[in-house]
Amino acid sequence: MLGLPIEHKREVLRLKTGHLKLSGDGVFYTIQGEGKSMGLPACFLRLHLCNLTCAWCDTRYTWDKTQEEFWTESKDVPTESVAHMIQSAWGCNNERIEKRLVITGGEPLLQQKEIQRLLELLPEWIIEIETNGTIIPLPELHERCHFNCSPKLSNSLVEERRRIHGDVLQILNEKNTTFKFVIEKPSDLEEVDQIFVKGFNLDPNKILVMPEGTSSSMLHATLANIAEIAKTKGYRILTRLHCEIWGDQRGL
Repeated sequence: MLGLPIEHKREVLRLKTGHLKLSGDGVFYTIQGEGKSMGLPACFLRLHLCNLTCAWCDTRYTWDKTQEEFWTESKDVPTESVAHMIQSAWGCNNERIEKRLVITGGEPLLQQKEIQRLLELLPEWIIEIETNGTIIPLPELHERCHFNCSPKLSNSLVEERRRIHGDVLQILNEKNTTFKFVIEKPSDLEEVDQIFVKGFNLDPNKILVMPEGTSSSMLHATLANIAEIAKTKGYRILTRLHCEIWGDQRGL
């Protein structure tokens, strides 16, 4: 694979105490494009590595070992330095605006012990963590953070035993969590209803459904197909605002 030394590959895969493993995107200031806080200014911290392999993932460079970027872009940064990077990247000069940090990936909770340390260094920040709902968060994170949980449907082409962990979902359901589902077709909404709402008793008021796609045309086509069904189930529909603005460009 790319002729890289085996020691380099081991370093890419190894988590280091006192460090966070960042993707090539690292830290950037942007607008939250998805979920409950869609449209608000936010700093993003994109972490490397994931425990799932979703077919439509738009950040494959954080986990796909067949991509050159996976092996060449990641970097281990001391947690204290990451906190400084976040504070330096914050681009809003209005002191009345809430400082919001969105920790994304990959799967951030693979590094949650270091995330806990990071948040101790950012006591005044509002924290969102994006997760796939397969790892139980530490109690300290669960108490402080809002979780944007995106459980994966069969359209992800990931085996059910890997992508659905009912015990984790029910724990997340108890506190500050919204559940965001990527929808390709109307039948995906039935899967949300039968497996997650009826099967695991997730709060339907916490359900967000979002079209799959990275361009306006793709997003609009799916939205048109699912809107009427979502209305009958009472699910909130959101688009992907960052894709509407910037398409599939990275780090914006």
